[in-house]
Amino acid sequence: MSSPPPTKPPRGVKQGKETSGLLMSVIRTLSASETNEQREKERAKLEKEYKKIDARLDELVAAHSQEITEVMQKFTSVGAALSVWGAHSAAAAARLAACRALLRLRRADLRRLWADARAHHHALRMLADIERVVVSERCCRELASAGRVLAAAHALQAALHTQRTELPHVRALSATADSLQAKKLELVEQIVRRLGEAVYRGERAPLTRRLSARRRTALLLAELTKTEDVTDAYLQDITPEFEASLSEEDKTFETTVMISLEALGVLEQLKEATEKFKVQIQTELLEVIDSVSRRIIEDGDAEAEAEPECEEDGDMAESEGVTETGRPLAKLVACLSEEFRACGARNKRLLQLWRAALQKYRVPDTTLHTEQHYWSAVQQVLQLLLTEYLEIESVALAASRGAGAGPAGEPPADLRLTDFFAKKRPPRRRAKLFRLAAPVPSSPSGARRQRYPLVCRPQPCLLHAALPALHPLCAHIESLPGGGECSLRAFITDYVRWGESERLALEARGAIEAAAKAPAAWRERTVPTAAAGVASDRRNVSVCALAGWEAVAECAAGARRCGPCGGGAALRAVSAALAALAAAARAAHARLQPGGASRAARWLADDDIVRFLQSLPNYSAAVSQATHTSQELKQSYEREAEILGSSLGDGEVARREIVSDINVLADLALLCESMDWLSANVKTLPSFVSAPTSAGTSLKLTEKFSSEVSSAAAVFEDISHKCLLFLHLEMRIECFHYLGQEEREGGVEGEAEGAGGAAQLAQALLAFHERAAATLAPPRRAYIMNGLGEMMSAAVVWRWQTERGGAAAAAGAGARLAALRHCLAALHLPHHGLHAAHAYLHLLACTPEEIITSVREKGPQFSELEYLNAFKVIGARRGLPAADMRAHLQRLAAALGHVGVTV
Repeated sequence: MSSPPPTKPPRGVKQGKETSGLLMSVIRTLSASETNEQREKERAKLEKEYKKIDARLDELVAAHSQEITEVMQKFTSVGAALSVWGAHSAAAAARLAACRALLRLRRADLRRLWADARAHHHALRMLADIERVVVSERCCRELASAGRVLAAAHALQAALHTQRTELPHVRALSATADSLQAKKLELVEQIVRRLGEAVYRGERAPLTRRLSARRRTALLLAELTKTEDVTDAYLQDITPEFEASLSEEDKTFETTVMISLEALGVLEQLKEATEKFKVQIQTELLEVIDSVSRRIIEDGDAEAEAEPECEEDGDMAESEGVTETGRPLAKLVACLSEEFRACGARNKRLLQLWRAALQKYRVPDTTLHTEQHYWSAVQQVLQLLLTEYLEIESVALAASRGAGAGPAGEPPADLRLTDFFAKKRPPRRRAKLFRLAAPVPSSPSGARRQRYPLVCRPQPCLLHAALPALHPLCAHIESLPGGGECSLRAFITDYVRWGESERLALEARGAIEAAAKAPAAWRERTVPTAAAGVASDRRNVSVCALAGWEAVAECAAGARRCGPCGGGAALRAVSAALAALAAAARAAHARLQPGGASRAARWLADDDIVRFLQSLPNYSAAVSQATHTSQELKQSYEREAEILGSSLGDGEVARREIVSDINVLADLALLCESMDWLSANVKTLPSFVSAPTSAGTSLKLTEKFSSEVSSAAAVFEDISHKCLLFLHLEMRIECFHYLGQEEREGGVEGEAEGAGGAAQLAQALLAFHERAAATLAPPRRAYIMNGLGEMMSAAVVWRWQTERGGAAAAAGAGARLAALRHCLAALHLPHHGLHAAHAYLHLLACTPEEIITSVREKGPQFSELEYLNAFKVIGARRGLPAADMRAHLQRLAAALGHVGVTV
């Protein structure tokens, strides 16, 4: 009976340990029984069970006997095979043991040989490293001299790394290591110097050299490919191979800076180089001033050789307010402004690239300078430049000289000129910050603070040459992000406030005083061409007025050029110059105008007469060019003649009461025109000063300055009006004087003799017209000369109304009136003003009855007083009795519309 083959139990099912379990069960049963009977029962039970099991085993052995036989046979064959293989393994083990013994001997030989080879290899590599370290110094020097700083940096840094890591214990290389460190510092200096040349020299090629097409293409591509946002990836392609591939024409500012910064990064000197570059900014800017100054001096020598070709440029410079003396400084400051702006743009790009290099090499940018550092240095060097060219001297230095310096002339310990140029401005003091130094001969070059050559002789008056270029530069600095207040503008403002304004005022006052003290200052005449932008009207003015206005205009131009840099303070100099000119004009008017016995001067001092004259239309037509009709002007002249004639009363004008010297009247006419010209020009000062300059700056005027200008213009205008009124009155007073002479002198019978006073008047009027016609403007000349006919009629009638004059009226009346008509014709004046004299002469020839009849028929032609005087003259001439005269006067009063007339 065969049983099925054993099967593998399913996974996760564990079979119990039956043998041990049965045994334990038997032990527990035997231990639990208490009596022998129970134990016997248990033993019998167990034996019965063992018998069953033996019977079962026999059955199974019988059932599987064939299989057990086969298994035993196979076991026997396997055991035999294992015995054979055991013998073979023992033989192999014996052979392996023999090989092991042989290999142990060979391994010792190989280990010895390998150790020797390794020692030789290490020695050879050390020798190669030593040779590379030694040779790298010469290689670095050659590469640096060839301009390949990046390759030199790589070679030098590799040699230093090799010496530091591979050969630290080689004492023989200590000198070489020191030399390499020195070479590293030297290379860093060269790279920093190269960066400085790239930033501060730029493309400063000679003017005769033209750029090649390849060079222009490289510069154009560099400008087109430049980006504002620069990161460390921008420098990834900068390698020694890239540096070697660049030719001289392919190099640009961008490539030069990137290669230099990459070299500094390789040398691990970016942080140290930033400090060195920052420290050298001011020195580099002084070098820029030196090179530009030398170039301008060379150009000036070349222009001196070709002077005729440069006349147009000179005219242009003078038209812009720059004198011949200040042209080199103006050119220097303009060139420096352009150079500093170009350097500023390159410096800004350098900062972007430098920041990217610091980011690439994980170096903080706290030590990197900023644009404010650069522009602060620019302002400091420009302040030093202006200090030297303008001869600015500190007040503290002047005080120390006055109080006495040290024994060797050294300044006191508390005096530090550098404090003024510090970034933080010191608190403002009431004392003057500057004073004008006394003119001294130029100091030798060894005593100067700076080494750059001077393009011109230092003078305090050269500020005007520097300002046109400094205004845009200050505006550019203030427009920069974070620029804040421009210290250069503050420096110039302080100098203008305490130095330039005082200098302008002194020069203007000195020029005015010199012109006023000159002989015949207000009598010599000239024709102004143009002054301070005011077009001349080609009229004669005095030389002193022209010189004084030129001084004021130059002072105003200086204040205008100052603009926002202290221009408001410089306007004080203009006010001072105007005050000096006004004082000189008052003194000249007081000296030239006759006084004392002059009737015109006495009338001019009478406010009532002056107000009356100024209220007439003819005065407004002359002064303010107001438009009036001819009838209005005729009436004003008649009214003027009537009032002035009545002001004389019965008195006569003596010879001492007129101005017989025609030169005095000509000088007053010239003074009148000069004051009017000055007043017109002074009124243009506010618009001229506040107008934008060529630099784009403008000056904001204060109310005080505007009022001072208006006051000065009013002074000149008042003097002009006084001179005009004096001449106006003088011509009319001379009419009364000369036309009343013939009776006082007892004129002889006949027309020729009787016209003597009229002839003298004509001679005086023609002489004045001849001298004043070329001086006075047409409106003022018309105001003085027009209306003389009415005044002559008033003078003749006034004289005829006296008994003596009436008696002699018939004898020389025709000759006198004819002489007066010829005089008016010679003066190109209308003679209709003499009609009143003709009518009054005809009135004196009539009888009282005829006069009364004419009044009744035609109305009154004269005033009541003139009719009374005429009746008085007629009665005396005809010998009429008093009763008849009273009757005639009563009839005249009735005709005139009055109740009665008192004789």
